Amino acid sequence: MATYKDILDDVKLRYRHTFTDKQVFVWLNESIGEIYEVIELDSLPYLIQTIYHEHFYNLPDNMDVTRIKTVTCQKTNSDVYTEIPFVRVDDMQFTEVNSHWYSIVGQMFYINIPGEIIDNIPILIFCDSFLDSITEDNLNDKVNLPVRYHEILKLGILERIAEARKDVVMKNNYSIDKEEKLTDYAWQTKLAEPEWTQPIDNMPRVSSGRRCW
Repeated sequence: MATYKDILDDVKLRYRHTFTDKQVFVWLNESIGEIYEVIELDSLPYLIQTIYHEHFYNLPDNMDVTRIKTVTCQKTNSDVYTEIPFVRVDDMQFTEVNSHWYSIVGQMFYINIPGEIIDNIPILIFCDSFLDSITEDNLNDKVNLPVRYHEILKLGILERIAEARKDVVMKNNYSIDKEEKLTDYAWQTKLAEPEWTQPIDNMPRVSSGRRCW
């Protein structure tokens, strides 16, 4: 699989320029961010293990809390996870102590669990994928995008280079090609999703027979 260095080497071959690597890294990261906003990749869930009587937990420094999608908590003495809702506590919103909920306070994760918090209850935080900035230090990492988006990434960088060079024709060519591919792939992803989910009825049935009292 291609590395970020492979991407930049190909960009330089397609459209030679004299911009510094530091500047190109800026355009590379902007292009990655642009793709992430469209395809909404999910990251691997972040795991928190509870500590006795502890409500506050640290989050990764690079986590964008606005990208949190779902938080689940394992039920006590069970293998079942339940989704827990988000509650704002900075505006004095009423909170229910006898239900599961979470909040974000600064860069800290706050969890409320009915009863008392015991050790090692797994909490999973699912986010839209986020990525550390690409620099010389991680240039040889594998590109954290599906392969079909590598070409879009290159076109995004090329578009920005052409714009900086005031090459209007090439800038427009790269932009049109990028948008067409991005729209096409985004639609393919949407079409691959089911139009609706089929609920499973787990409610107990009432017998149609006669009741005995």
